[in-house]
Amino acid sequence: MNEMGGNGRGMQPRQPGAAQGEQATLGLNPTSASRSQDASLGTGAQGMLGDTGEHSAEWLLENLRAIRLSGTLALADGTGTTLLLLARGQVEASFKLGPYARLDAPDQRFHLHTHEPSVTPQLPPRFPTSKSPLLRALPRLAPPQRLTPGAIDLPDLLERLHESGFDGCLSYTTERERSIALLVGGGVRAAVHEVGGALHDRAEAMRALQKAGQARAKGLLELDALEPAVVLPLAALALGKSAPVDGSAFTGLEVFGSGFRYYKHGQPFLEVLAPTDGPTRRYALAEQAVERAPQLELPDEPPGWEDRRFALTLRGRDALNPMTALYMTFRSEHGAEGLRLLEALGKGETLGRTADALGLELGDMRPWLERLERSGMLRELAGH
Repeated sequence: MNEMGGNGRGMQPRQPGAAQGEQATLGLNPTSASRSQDASLGTGAQGMLGDTGEHSAEWLLENLRAIRLSGTLALADGTGTTLLLLARGQVEASFKLGPYARLDAPDQRFHLHTHEPSVTPQLPPRFPTSKSPLLRALPRLAPPQRLTPGAIDLPDLLERLHESGFDGCLSYTTERERSIALLVGGGVRAAVHEVGGALHDRAEAMRALQKAGQARAKGLLELDALEPAVVLPLAALALGKSAPVDGSAFTGLEVFGSGFRYYKHGQPFLEVLAPTDGPTRRYALAEQAVERAPQLELPDEPPGWEDRRFALTLRGRDALNPMTALYMTFRSEHGAEGLRLLEALGKGETLGRTADALGLELGDMRPWLERLERSGMLRELAGH
């Protein structure tokens, strides 16, 4: 049996749920495990997520041995995480990702993913169809902590995660879009937003995540704890920090033909199978280097600011008419860029779509908008 050590920390989310099928087979009661139903929000099929309740992890393993199950069992006992590779009910290998203490303790959170016997543990990707490599490489080690959209103070939550040195991700998913913030040592080091096949990162991704704080927000708002052995390679991938492919003592993430493979000290300990393209590539970054990377912050604008729409006033239309004196004045003061932005804002599209069309970040567009409003060129459209 292989064993690999490591360091881990993080909050301990917990998710009870409704029982279906396999739980009864394993002797789990309705409040101890749930099959993830997140596929309806585009997250893909997950395994069985839950906790052992008053039972121990050993008890769960006995049940899996009895039904000769093959797959990967991720266990979290509040101090760390261990991955167990099962073949027909037998533990073939174990990989300790953090200071996991004991199999005989109760209240262990777990993710059970069934698959054919393999040489490396496997967990499914959270978002297998995403265009973002980060989202396709992202696994789930344990049940997430479900938060209530619209009832959460997002700045306060991020502050508390910062103070606790949280490692993991915060995600907000609806039927049409998904937003992920990756935290290392409590700071947001990378963020991705995906909607309609388009990807945004950094400030624009944080702005999309901010929607979870709106009063009428719907969807899933979840907090997932991830061990440093997983979250650091993900941060390296997100930041594009490549590493030599032939390193014998490699620690990081490898992108290969069938998915993503996590390594520690040259030993692969987890595979996330998802579509990839191109040659084999490796990404790595030390924890100290990740924590020195700039932290991403929530934008200053209130949630929903990007959905505002505007129309041209008579003065604004005159500023775009080459036959007027105002056009010449406006062009001399604001140049071709100002004319282009005024015309785009006057089409009645949302600020978010206008920024995309112009290739600008919303934060960069705000000074222009304020200037044009003050000069009477634009009026906001009500009822949008």
